[in-house]
Amino acid sequence: MRIHLGADHKGFALARQLEGWLASEGHEVVNHGAAELDNGDDHTVFDILVSHAVIVDEDNALETRGILVGGDGSGEVISANKVNGARAFSALTTAQVEAARTNANANVLVIPADFVDLATAKQLVASLVATPFSYTIDAARRIIQTNEYENSKTIEGWNVADEFQDSGLRYANPGSH
Repeated sequence: MRIHLGADHKGFALARQLEGWLASEGHEVVNHGAAELDNGDDHTVFDILVSHAVIVDEDNALETRGILVGGDGSGEVISANKVNGARAFSALTTAQVEAARTNANANVLVIPADFVDLATAKQLVASLVATPFSYTIDAARRIIQTNEYENSKTIEGWNVADEFQDSGLRYANPGSH
C-alpha cells in the first residue's frame, strides 16, 4: 500500500520512526514533510499535500492512505479536510480507527503526537491499513452526500432512502448513525 506521510515540527520525530517502520513492513512511503526538523514550520502545507496525494492516488485506483502527525491533531484534521474527498480524522485508539475506516472510509489518519507514543502509533497505523470500508448502503450514502455538498453546496439525495425501501439491501433509518 502507498502511504503518504506528513508532519510538522511537533510530529517530526514520531513520523520519522513511523516512516522507517512502514517501509520495513513493505509499504511504499512518500514523505511530504520537511527533510529536517524546522521548529517554525506549519502543519497546513503538509496536511494539504498529503490529502491531495491520497485523493490523486484514489482517483487512479491505487490502494493508499495518508498519515499526518502533529501536536494535538486538531489543526491537521481541519486543514486536511479542506481537500475535496479527504476524510481525515484523529484517533487515540484502534477502535476509533476501525470505526472511521468501516463507517466513513476515512483515508487520512491524524496522529496526535502529544498524546500517542510509538507503540500506540504503530497500532493505529496497522488498523488504518488493515481495516476495510464496510460498503454498506448507509455508509456509502453518507460519503456520497458529503462529496455532493463539497462540490455543489447542496445535497439533492436527502430522500435517497426511498430508493432502497424495497431493494432488500442493508439499510438503516437515515436519522440513525
